[in-house]
Amino acid sequence: MGKSRKQQQQRRGAGTRVDEYTDDDTLSTTTTSSSLDALSDISITPEIEEEHDDATKLESFIEALYQKRASIRDAGLKGLIEALTGGVLVEFTENNYETLLQRFINSVKIGASSEVAQAARALGLLAITVGAGDIAKQINAEASPHLEKVAKVGSSPAARASCLDAMAILAFVGATELEATESTMAVFWLIISHRANHFEDQKTGANTPSGTVKAAAISAWSLLLSTLDPKRVSSSQHVQMCLPVLSRLLKGDDLAVRTASGEAIALLYEVTNFLSTAGAADDDDDGDSEDTGAVKESVRTSSEKPASSKSAMSVVGKALEAQEAHVMEQMKSLSVHAGGKGQPRKERAMQRSAFRELLATIEDGVAPEVSVKLPAGNVLSLHTWSDIIQLNVLRHFLGEGFQRHMQENTLLHEIFDFVPQVEKNTLSKKQKRMFLSPNSVMSKARTQVMNRRRSYSQAGNIGIYDVTEEQDE
Repeated sequence: MGKSRKQQQQRRGAGTRVDEYTDDDTLSTTTTSSSLDALSDISITPEIEEEHDDATKLESFIEALYQKRASIRDAGLKGLIEALTGGVLVEFTENNYETLLQRFINSVKIGASSEVAQAARALGLLAITVGAGDIAKQINAEASPHLEKVAKVGSSPAARASCLDAMAILAFVGATELEATESTMAVFWLIISHRANHFEDQKTGANTPSGTVKAAAISAWSLLLSTLDPKRVSSSQHVQMCLPVLSRLLKGDDLAVRTASGEAIALLYEVTNFLSTAGAADDDDDGDSEDTGAVKESVRTSSEKPASSKSAMSVVGKALEAQEAHVMEQMKSLSVHAGGKGQPRKERAMQRSAFRELLATIEDGVAPEVSVKLPAGNVLSLHTWSDIIQLNVLRHFLGEGFQRHMQENTLLHEIFDFVPQVEKNTLSKKQKRMFLSPNSVMSKARTQVMNRRRSYSQAGNIGIYDVTEEQDE
């Protein structure tokens, strides 16, 4: 026992002497480089593991959509929705869009109201993620008939509203032909103009819509209206046909329906104001030209001779004037006295503010300026009702994922002509915990290096003091 202890002490002493004569700089460099090498391996591994974990989770969500139990399918839909809103998963959606499309449609067809609402939203998110193109066109063509059925005759207001939202998004992204867009708008208008009685149900083939459903239909219709060429709006007589119905809806008790109707009216006025301005500019440039384009053809009747573009504008103006006085009075009343029974004070104040802005558009032709703060100091500025309506619909549909998609989704960049600045710090939350936290691997490694340096320094100082004391003696 004594011999072994003595040998251990000798080994410790030998080790101590080696440390005393070791170059501190060399030791520190060696220790630091080895720590950095280990950290470089650690910094790569979690990213690979995180990507692997995410891919595994997405696969499990897809597998859940094949299950017979509704609760499992619903959980899979919620997981996919969270993934599609939390990031722009272009590669994942492009590789799996056919499977996702068929599974989502299946949930719309066989699911209960909650599952239908989730599946409808998932379809819209799928289209937003893949962006405009052939895939979005296919999604719109295959999914819209099933969404339309629920939107018209579904028993759940939430499911009907969700299907209307999804139809609008699918057509907005994937409808490349005017006929497809206007066909979807016709479905929305059928619900908007529904007068809530049994005879109307039989006539239109749609159940009586609740306020939530009607407000969703108006917003969806406005979104697609914002994509049409102003001349097409005039030639299709949207103003003459739609203004009386929207004016009637301003009298209702539902706040969301009134606000959506007011925004649709402001959009119609904005479009016609653009046409009038464009027509006046054409007259200034070309004079009394005989070739006045599509606008002249759209307003010509069998008993009229070909008119100038200015005359065509006056026809549109007269159609607006027939309802303008009444609509103006409604807008003024709603901007001062909020209608609706039992509405909270805050909501009434919001309505008055909204209708003051809408009234300014109708009276002065000026849309409000809207600015949205985004990450990395980005600001999205909008100046027309067309852009504002598109923003409101997309922000509502994406929910918490709007900021992320606005920053990374090229589709939204194209829609709003937006070029984001690059974020300075691109680390994920997991990476921030690993490298920036006081308890991170990097921080612990630095602490270990500093502790070793202190111990070497202290050992050297003790040796110097011992030598000094022996000399003094």
